[in-house]
Amino acid sequence: MQFWLRIFWISVLIHGLTILWTVFIVPKIILMVWEKQTALRKRNEMRSIYLQIPFPLNFKIYFFNVTNPEEVTKGEKPKVQEVGPYAYDEWVSKVDVVDDNAEDTLAYSPLNKFVYNENKTGKGFSQDDIVTVLHPVIVGAVISASESSPALLPILAKAIKSIFRDPESMYLTDKVRNILFDGMVVNCSVSDFAGKAVCSQLKTQLPGLTEIEKNIFKFSLLGPRNDTLGPRTKVKRGIRNSKELGSLVEFDGKKQLDMYDSKECNKFHGTDGWIFPPGLDTDEGIWTFSGDLCRNVKAKFVEPMPFKGLPTDYYEGDLGDQQNDPDEKCYCPTPKTCLKTGLYDLSKCMGVPIIASLPHFLKADESLLEGVEGVHPNNSAHVISIIFERTLGTPVKAAKRIQFNFQIKPNPKVAVMNNVPEVLHPFLWLEESVELEGALLKKVQMVFILKKANTYIRWLILLACLGGIGFSVYLYYQNKDKGVITPIHMINKIMGNNEDEVKEFNSGASSAKSNVSHKSDKSRYNNPAFINDNGLTNRTKF
Repeated sequence: MQFWLRIFWISVLIHGLTILWTVFIVPKIILMVWEKQTALRKRNEMRSIYLQIPFPLNFKIYFFNVTNPEEVTKGEKPKVQEVGPYAYDEWVSKVDVVDDNAEDTLAYSPLNKFVYNENKTGKGFSQDDIVTVLHPVIVGAVISASESSPALLPILAKAIKSIFRDPESMYLTDKVRNILFDGMVVNCSVSDFAGKAVCSQLKTQLPGLTEIEKNIFKFSLLGPRNDTLGPRTKVKRGIRNSKELGSLVEFDGKKQLDMYDSKECNKFHGTDGWIFPPGLDTDEGIWTFSGDLCRNVKAKFVEPMPFKGLPTDYYEGDLGDQQNDPDEKCYCPTPKTCLKTGLYDLSKCMGVPIIASLPHFLKADESLLEGVEGVHPNNSAHVISIIFERTLGTPVKAAKRIQFNFQIKPNPKVAVMNNVPEVLHPFLWLEESVELEGALLKKVQMVFILKKANTYIRWLILLACLGGIGFSVYLYYQNKDKGVITPIHMINKIMGNNEDEVKEFNSGASSAKSNVSHKSDKSRYNNPAFINDNGLTNRTKF
């Protein structure tokens, strides 16, 4: 084979092998290694991180402090002022872990602990700040009774007077620490029938009610969740099938919910929110089940958004539109009554008549903004957001945000709510966020450094191969018009002659040639053809 042709085919072969190796094989190897590392198998580092997150989540709470409580009691529009954030480090762990090899599942009980972080709290704010907000016990009890047992409202009105010492309004003015963790006083040391009856109901139905003295209780919003085991949860480990990693199998002992009319809405869709399978497509979105909301939540792809050198994508989530979206109809409080866009009823989930929305009614029906003064929705600050690396299934930055509201309206049977306006009244909103950093971020970055190095090497080799092909073409055109003398040994090889035969042939041929030549010289002179007219030979002439 000619030299230029050798260079050409070698370059083409290396070019093809390089594409096969760097485009198909190397990424597959990286993905396979990552899938094995992320599966929740014992002795895997990812399992250890999943069960005990080595850094705290950022947990922040913002209150809607009411600046005109007396006027609202008389029917005026509420004026609210956002105060906060009040920041806490949320340490997340999973305990009582049980593996099921047959199901390829892992069951655990979540355990969250909140620690106040003064440095992350907003400047000028502290846990000892006094705020004025809707009284969750009074307002919650009135709304619940109005919807389920209107006939009991007169008894409830008397109980409110005795238990809460004849309050002037439906608002509570107390310290932030008491509302969130330390507890608001609920005095059940009353002698009247109405007070005793309502206290008896509160003891069984109000979560987090703690007795500090005989018939003296305290109620807080987050105290019951602090350092307390949550609902038992079971997820797929992803050892057999990486696409199932983190998929929710059971929650609180149930394989599906039983609070909605639709089978689809009762099914668990997505993961528990703490781990995700690798290789998700943007069309799929990111599905998680929220135990706080008792429903599935989808974050939709918005746009590519690089993060600290990683090729990540940006996703956003909301609470849907149950009035117009057929898939959200099952979340309507009743088949005939659906909430406005961006709202979700938590009464079935929490046992308290709270309506959830995004903070400041972001992405909710615009009419809600007209009922309250002081709310200012901002997408970047108030939306549910995830910056997600899809190839490895890694969220590098995420923020879950939710606002709690009470639907208030005039109630002539309860004095403190006799003349209030009909409005969805904001109470507070919270944010739970995390950002990947430190050693964990470096591990993810290293994967992409290797992928980038693989890309650079591929292009260098491909360029070298293209150079080789170009050089071979150059050689071809340089030599195409020149004759080529084929060596005798190559001819013999092509003809199939061996060396001994060739030597014997060459030797015989030489002898024959010598004899013939000698004889021809002698006969020449005797040949009439060589004698001229004078009888002389033509030797001289020749």
